[in-house]
Amino acid sequence: MSEADRSPMSRVVVSDAAAPFIARGGRLFSGQVLNSDPGIEDGEEVLVVDKTNKPLGIVQIYH
Repeated sequence: MSEADRSPMSRVVVSDAAAPFIARGGRLFSGQVLNSDPGIEDGEEVLVVDKTNKPLGIVQIYH
């Protein structure tokens, strides 16, 4: 089980193209999101992971 699997935070999976930018602190845009947990609320902090579930960072979601 990876560190990301144990996190109680909601998670967002991003594209391979976006992963390096997010890992360096870049902004996350909706077009970069491949999948996300249901029920994420406006203003919620979520764990951002790549397709292999590697943690890339934490972002605050704004709808």
